[in-house]
Amino acid sequence: MLAAQGAAGVAAFAGCMGDDDGEDILGDTTPESVLGDVDYNEDYEDEFNVIYPSADLNPVDDDYIFNPYHSQWNAGDLGQEFGFEYLAVFHTERGEYIPRVAEEWSIDEEGLRTEVTLSDEYAWSTGEPITAHDFVTAYKLDGYMGLGMEDFVDIEEGVYAEDDYTIVIEPRDEYRDMEEELWIEEWAEMILQVSDEQYGHFVEEFEEAETDEEIESVQESILNYDLSWDEVMYSGPWIFVEANEEFADQIPNPEHPIAQEWDFFQRIGVYVDEEGVQSGEVDWGDDSPDLDDVPDMYGEGPLPYDGQSFAIIFGTEDEYIRDYPEVRQAIAYAVDVPFLTETTATEGTDYDEYSTGVDSLYVEDYVESDVLEAMENYGPEDTDRAAELLEDVGFEQEDGEWLTPDGETWTLNFPVGDWFDIHSEMISNNLAEFGIDMDFYVEEMPTWQAETEDNLDYDLTVQLNYGMARDYHPYADFDDVFNNNTMGLFTERTGMIDEEVEVPEVGNPDGDTVTIDIEEELDEMSTADSEEDLIDHATTLAWVHNQTLPALVCYPWGGGHYWVNTEDWDFDLESDDWLTSNRITHYLLENGLEPV
Repeated sequence: MLAAQGAAGVAAFAGCMGDDDGEDILGDTTPESVLGDVDYNEDYEDEFNVIYPSADLNPVDDDYIFNPYHSQWNAGDLGQEFGFEYLAVFHTERGEYIPRVAEEWSIDEEGLRTEVTLSDEYAWSTGEPITAHDFVTAYKLDGYMGLGMEDFVDIEEGVYAEDDYTIVIEPRDEYRDMEEELWIEEWAEMILQVSDEQYGHFVEEFEEAETDEEIESVQESILNYDLSWDEVMYSGPWIFVEANEEFADQIPNPEHPIAQEWDFFQRIGVYVDEEGVQSGEVDWGDDSPDLDDVPDMYGEGPLPYDGQSFAIIFGTEDEYIRDYPEVRQAIAYAVDVPFLTETTATEGTDYDEYSTGVDSLYVEDYVESDVLEAMENYGPEDTDRAAELLEDVGFEQEDGEWLTPDGETWTLNFPVGDWFDIHSEMISNNLAEFGIDMDFYVEEMPTWQAETEDNLDYDLTVQLNYGMARDYHPYADFDDVFNNNTMGLFTERTGMIDEEVEVPEVGNPDGDTVTIDIEEELDEMSTADSEEDLIDHATTLAWVHNQTLPALVCYPWGGGHYWVNTEDWDFDLESDDWLTSNRITHYLLENGLEPV
């Protein structure tokens, strides 16, 4: 039985559950260290070469929890990059999936019934084989936690293990004619972050739950399932074997069919961030390509396109931001987005002129050109237009300060994670210069995610991942725009607008008002049987986003830029193996790494 509240309720739990509650729910499922079950080379320090990455991701003292549903999970280098393996990864240049644990798959053209055959060469770090049962557990938990797959698949009956190495995935009846690209996108890039051994009991508890209260109890228990670095089973090429106050060591997973041949390990936390690159101490650094004073020892691999965007996200705590699109538009006009982009984005990046919810690098593939031309461009700073919009709502400016229609100082709560301190300071300065009283402060990213983002405790903030697709299908972007639990337009927690909205007719900002049923447009987009229909629905939803502006999309965010030490290591900068959703890890799996 699937909880009705979905991801919105799950995120609410994440923000309000305390540690004591979680321990009561977990009972005797509290994990223990499994490092003793890993057959690794304990003499790795003497026998392996050491690599120093720049990422400051030491999991000592449980600064990071190895549970993908936990607020202290890190989905970057700790998880998505190094520790856990994919079913398949998407190559952003070739536009195709590259199998990893999957050997092959077949899809029935009539009803999209899918069989995925797995390789039998992969195993967990503890030695147990990776099987279809592990992936089924992962799919089911994502569905039970309301993360999207449940929209298209009956989680209880539509995904199962035919045998130990065959997964069967079947869409719901109403989606058997959905576009194949969109269908593949729903399951192909599953990253195996949970094992059946450690998480299978949660699936059993969901299946036995009969009421919403019982389902919520299981969801709460997952959200509070604290797996430390030495308690988790790793499916990917790297495993943590040491974490102390000075450093953490990741060594090749001895059970991974490729990584087991490597003879180098990573020592994390010794030289960190851009200072590590500028000092020449790190061997690879995931940092901005615009760093100054980078030593000649570094080269730059190709930049994978990952479809993320940097955006200003509007909250619902302030009644004027929540209830008036004009107020959100005024804030947008008060920010100098072109200068923000020039200062903080990768060189050559253009700002987003449309703010449609679809990444600006491929919006032209899915939205009609004449409608794009008719859209409001909120990017260039226009304080006169911003003032006009606020005054239309009833705001007044007194001695350079904006007062609400009630005559009170208009103060905006603007907390941000420290990944974006420079970006947000520029935004805050623009708004303060315009006359808005800004309560701007920077928090450590894990704290911001757990206490601010999860609890929606902001009037505005900034974040990535606004726009989810790479080059597959626009549905992923728009479903996230309207249903994401922290910035969706009409989710239970964040709703700024109703599912039916009134906007000027599509492509004509001065035209008559029309009513758009957003859910209906999303449903029809998911089953569009022609490119023309797909573009029609995408164009309508892009127009809704541009007119209602739940977020100001500032610019596309290039992902996975690496400075790599080519003086000491044989990195191939001409290879296109960098250009996948798994970035440097995929490059290493395809090429290995040897000293020069």
